[in-house]
Amino acid sequence: MKGGTRPQWQMNNFREAVDDCGLRDVEFEGYEFTYDNGQEEENNRQSRIDRAMGNEAWFEAFPRSKLVHLDREWSDHAPIKLQLNYREAGRRGGSRPFRFEQVWVGEDGCEETIQRVWDFSGGGLMNTIEICAKELTEWKGLSIGKILRDIKAKRKRLKILNEGSGSNRVIKERKLLVEDIVKLIR
Repeated sequence: MKGGTRPQWQMNNFREAVDDCGLRDVEFEGYEFTYDNGQEEENNRQSRIDRAMGNEAWFEAFPRSKLVHLDREWSDHAPIKLQLNYREAGRRGGSRPFRFEQVWVGEDGCEETIQRVWDFSGGGLMNTIEICAKELTEWKGLSIGKILRDIKAKRKRLKILNEGSGSNRVIKERKLLVEDIVKLIR
Protein backbone atom coordinates (compact mmCIF):
# COMPACT_ATOMS: atom_id res chain seq x y z
CA MET A 1 0.00 0.00 0.00
CA LYS A 2 3.08 2.29 0.26
CA GLY A 3 2.61 5.37 -1.91
CA GLY A 4 -0.85 4.29 -3.05
CA THR A 5 -4.27 5.65 -2.30
CA ARG A 6 -5.92 4.68 0.95
CA PRO A 7 -9.15 2.69 1.04
CA GLN A 8 -12.19 4.94 1.41
CA TRP A 9 -13.14 3.37 4.76
CA GLN A 10 -9.76 4.40 6.22
CA MET A 11 -10.20 7.96 5.01
CA ASN A 12 -13.74 8.10 6.41
CA ASN A 13 -12.56 6.77 9.80
CA PHE A 14 -9.74 9.31 9.89
CA ARG A 15 -12.08 12.21 9.08
CA GLU A 16 -14.54 10.98 11.72
CA ALA A 17 -11.76 10.83 14.35
CA VAL A 18 -10.65 14.37 13.43
CA ASP A 19 -14.24 15.63 13.75
CA ASP A 20 -14.89 13.72 17.01
CA CYS A 21 -11.76 15.22 18.59
CA GLY A 22 -12.57 18.73 17.33
CA LEU A 23 -9.22 18.99 15.53
CA ARG A 24 -8.30 21.56 12.94
CA ASP A 25 -5.17 22.33 10.98
CA VAL A 26 -2.49 24.57 12.42
CA GLU A 27 -1.98 27.52 10.06
CA PHE A 28 1.09 27.00 7.90
CA GLU A 29 3.74 29.11 6.17
CA GLY A 30 5.78 28.10 3.14
CA TYR A 31 5.12 26.21 -0.05
CA GLU A 32 1.66 24.65 -0.07
CA PHE A 33 2.74 21.07 -0.81
CA THR A 34 4.84 18.94 1.55
CA TYR A 35 5.20 15.92 -0.75
CA ASP A 36 6.56 15.64 -4.28
CA ASN A 37 7.13 12.25 -5.89
CA GLY A 38 10.01 13.63 -8.01
CA GLN A 39 8.53 12.25 -11.22
CA GLU A 40 8.57 14.27 -14.41
CA GLU A 41 5.79 16.16 -16.19
CA GLU A 42 2.37 14.45 -16.10
CA ASN A 43 3.62 11.79 -13.63
CA ASN A 44 4.52 14.44 -11.04
CA ARG A 45 2.33 14.35 -7.93
CA GLN A 46 2.40 16.98 -5.23
CA SER A 47 0.20 17.08 -2.15
CA ARG A 48 0.00 18.39 1.38
CA ILE A 49 0.06 15.21 3.43
CA ASP A 50 2.30 16.34 6.31
CA ARG A 51 0.44 18.55 8.76
CA ALA A 52 -0.22 19.42 12.39
CA MET A 53 -3.59 19.62 14.12
CA GLY A 54 -4.91 20.80 17.45
CA ASN A 55 -8.18 21.22 19.30
CA GLU A 56 -9.55 24.45 20.81
CA ALA A 57 -7.78 23.90 24.15
CA TRP A 58 -4.48 23.42 22.32
CA PHE A 59 -4.97 26.59 20.25
CA GLU A 60 -5.81 28.52 23.45
CA ALA A 61 -2.58 27.25 25.03
CA PHE A 62 -0.56 28.09 21.91
CA PRO A 63 -2.31 31.02 20.19
CA ARG A 64 0.81 32.06 18.24
CA SER A 65 1.57 28.62 16.85
CA LYS A 66 2.40 28.09 13.20
CA LEU A 67 3.55 25.14 11.13
CA VAL A 68 6.47 26.04 8.89
CA HIS A 69 6.96 24.02 5.70
CA LEU A 70 10.73 23.98 5.28
CA ASP A 71 12.49 23.52 1.96
CA ARG A 72 12.79 19.98 0.68
CA GLU A 73 16.31 18.89 -0.27
CA TRP A 74 16.98 15.14 -0.13
CA SER A 75 13.60 13.62 0.61
CA ASP A 76 10.33 13.52 -1.28
CA HIS A 77 8.75 15.02 1.86
CA ALA A 78 9.42 18.58 2.99
CA PRO A 79 10.43 18.80 6.64
CA ILE A 80 7.92 20.61 8.82
CA LYS A 81 8.60 22.57 12.00
CA LEU A 82 5.92 23.37 14.54
CA GLN A 83 6.64 26.71 16.18
CA LEU A 84 4.63 27.20 19.34
CA ASN A 85 5.52 30.88 19.77
CA TYR A 86 5.79 32.06 16.17
CA ARG A 87 7.43 35.40 15.40
CA GLU A 88 7.41 37.07 12.01
CA ALA A 89 10.71 36.89 10.13
CA GLY A 90 13.02 39.83 10.74
CA ARG A 91 11.72 40.59 14.24
CA ARG A 92 14.76 39.47 16.20
CA GLY A 93 15.94 41.41 19.16
CA GLY A 94 19.62 42.17 19.60
CA SER A 95 22.58 40.53 17.92
CA ARG A 96 23.06 36.81 17.46
CA PRO A 97 25.09 35.05 20.14
CA PHE A 98 28.41 33.55 19.08
CA ARG A 99 28.34 29.81 18.46
CA PHE A 100 31.43 27.76 17.70
CA GLU A 101 30.85 25.24 14.89
CA GLN A 102 32.62 21.87 15.04
CA VAL A 103 33.06 21.93 11.25
CA TRP A 104 35.54 24.82 11.67
CA VAL A 105 38.08 22.61 13.47
CA GLY A 106 39.48 21.12 10.26
CA GLU A 107 39.52 24.40 8.32
CA ASP A 108 42.71 26.32 7.60
CA GLY A 109 43.17 29.23 9.97
CA CYS A 110 40.79 28.21 12.75
CA GLU A 111 43.34 26.74 15.13
CA GLU A 112 45.82 29.52 14.33
CA THR A 113 43.21 32.18 15.11
CA ILE A 114 42.43 30.62 18.50
CA GLN A 115 46.11 30.12 19.34
CA ARG A 116 46.97 33.73 18.42
CA VAL A 117 44.25 35.10 20.72
CA TRP A 118 45.20 32.86 23.65
CA ASP A 119 48.92 33.61 23.25
CA PHE A 120 48.56 37.40 23.22
CA SER A 121 45.52 38.11 25.33
CA GLY A 122 46.13 39.09 28.91
CA GLY A 123 42.79 40.48 30.03
CA GLY A 124 41.37 37.54 31.94
CA LEU A 125 39.44 34.49 30.87
CA MET A 126 36.11 36.15 29.96
CA ASN A 127 37.83 38.89 27.98
CA THR A 128 39.96 36.32 26.12
CA ILE A 129 36.87 34.29 25.24
CA GLU A 130 35.10 37.43 24.00
CA ILE A 131 38.09 38.44 21.85
CA CYS A 132 38.38 34.87 20.53
CA ALA A 133 34.68 34.90 19.53
CA LYS A 134 35.15 38.19 17.66
CA GLU A 135 38.27 36.95 15.88
CA LEU A 136 36.62 33.65 14.91
CA THR A 137 33.57 35.50 13.61
CA GLU A 138 35.82 37.63 11.41
CA TRP A 139 37.81 34.57 10.27
CA LYS A 140 34.58 32.71 9.48
CA GLY A 141 33.31 35.59 7.38
CA LEU A 142 36.50 35.57 5.31
CA SER A 143 37.12 31.85 4.89
CA ILE A 144 33.89 29.91 5.41
CA GLY A 145 31.62 32.78 4.50
CA LYS A 146 31.90 32.05 0.78
CA ILE A 147 30.85 28.43 1.26
CA LEU A 148 27.90 29.49 3.41
CA ARG A 149 26.87 32.10 0.83
CA ASP A 150 27.09 29.47 -1.92
CA ILE A 151 24.93 27.05 0.08
CA LYS A 152 22.43 29.81 0.83
CA ALA A 153 22.20 30.79 -2.86
CA LYS A 154 21.76 27.17 -3.95
CA ARG A 155 19.07 26.60 -1.31
CA LYS A 156 17.29 29.76 -2.46
CA ARG A 157 17.25 28.44 -6.04
CA LEU A 158 16.17 25.02 -4.76
CA LYS A 159 13.25 26.62 -2.95
CA ILE A 160 12.08 28.18 -6.22
CA LEU A 161 12.42 24.84 -8.01
CA ASN A 162 10.55 22.98 -5.25
CA GLU A 163 7.58 25.28 -5.79
CA GLY A 164 7.57 24.79 -9.54
CA SER A 165 6.56 22.21 -12.05
CA GLY A 166 7.82 18.67 -12.40
CA SER A 167 9.28 19.27 -15.86
CA ASN A 168 12.36 17.36 -16.99
CA ARG A 169 14.46 20.53 -16.81
CA VAL A 170 13.32 21.35 -13.25
CA ILE A 171 13.86 17.79 -12.00
CA LYS A 172 17.38 17.67 -13.48
CA GLU A 173 18.36 21.10 -12.15
CA ARG A 174 16.99 20.18 -8.73
CA LYS A 175 19.07 16.97 -8.62
CA LEU A 176 22.23 18.88 -9.60
CA LEU A 177 21.61 21.51 -6.93
CA VAL A 178 21.14 18.87 -4.23
CA GLU A 179 24.42 17.21 -5.30
CA ASP A 180 26.19 20.60 -5.15
CA ILE A 181 24.80 21.33 -1.68
CA VAL A 182 25.92 17.92 -0.40
CA LYS A 183 29.45 18.55 -1.71
CA LEU A 184 29.61 21.98 -0.06
CA ILE A 185 28.36 20.67 3.28
CA ARG A 186 30.96 17.89 3.37
